[in-house]
Amino acid sequence: MNNTRRSQKITIFATFLAFMGMGVVDPILPDIAKNLGANNWEVELLFSTYIFMMALIMIPAGILATRIGDKNVMTIGLLIVSFFAIACSFSENITILAFFRAGWGFGNAYFFATALILLILLSKNHYKAISLFEGAIGFGMASGPLLGGFIGQYSWRYPFLVTGILTGIAFILVVAFVKIPPEKNKKKSGGFKELKDLFKNKKFLKISFAAMFYYYGFFVILAYSPLILHFTPIQIGLVFFAWGLALAIGSIIISTYLEVHFSIKKVIPITLIFFIILLLFFYEITSQFLLSILIICSGFLSGINNSLFTSYVMDIKFERNIISGGYNLLRWSGAAIAPITSGFISEYFTLKTPFVIAVILSLLSLTIILLLSKKTIYTHN
Repeated sequence: MNNTRRSQKITIFATFLAFMGMGVVDPILPDIAKNLGANNWEVELLFSTYIFMMALIMIPAGILATRIGDKNVMTIGLLIVSFFAIACSFSENITILAFFRAGWGFGNAYFFATALILLILLSKNHYKAISLFEGAIGFGMASGPLLGGFIGQYSWRYPFLVTGILTGIAFILVVAFVKIPPEKNKKKSGGFKELKDLFKNKKFLKISFAAMFYYYGFFVILAYSPLILHFTPIQIGLVFFAWGLALAIGSIIISTYLEVHFSIKKVIPITLIFFIILLLFFYEITSQFLLSILIICSGFLSGINNSLFTSYVMDIKFERNIISGGYNLLRWSGAAIAPITSGFISEYFTLKTPFVIAVILSLLSLTIILLLSKKTIYTHN
């Protein structure tokens, strides 16, 4: 195996482990709430603090990568993630646990802002890199709930501890074995001037805000729906394992086929419409079995949408570290707001009301994409 191929595989593996930590919380949310005496919105802080910090730090991390290199920033991120994941396992109350999850998100921002760029450097084209990246995220999110479910039945602390140790192993592998081809390892200058120019790009803003509203719905399913499933941690873990596999298939296989054979701007509205219909079913259906099927089916649509949105925005001609930072700030902001907002809404209305909000914001995402499709042609800007 040549160095480039090995580096690509290790980067994919590190991505898998990094995002396993996002879903590892899903099946143990009810147990954490019970053992730490937390209500719905407090336990949802474990997602919101994590994602909000990740979104906030994404731009500084992307700019730093243009100065010291993508690999260096990624390894710093993996080390931080490992430390805070292990720290989570020693938390004594929900406030401390949420604080450590924020630190975990801080480290993940360093990783997230650079891993995709590294894969692009190590791949023949950026479409292939994006599908591999989103697929690794999908498999990570699939394995996280499975790990959380099986280990979490003994203690909610163990999934955090194991994730931290595995991420530490990924850190060692990246430091030792990931090598960027010399001809591609040229750092481009990037700073707030370039970021300001990016945020003047109307196409970038429209795609990113559309992704932000869609990601709200995406994370209502990922972070909030475990609270409406009256299952054991293992059962919830299995449901979200299947969801994550569907997410990976949608990201790697289905989205790649669609990108090759169709225009992205024409496909996204269709997949968003199906996603909105599925969210409506969440509101109407009460059967636990059917809700589980809906969660799994949403994985296919989310995997497709995640890859298509990323491909759409990364096709804009701009320094990719800056695009990645700006885009991830906006899309993950929607993801950060969704869990805690859903927790609050469910306390004051009904358990199903958060899905109505997700439908409304997903419709707004669809509207933006349709307006963009009418005014632009899918070519390099």
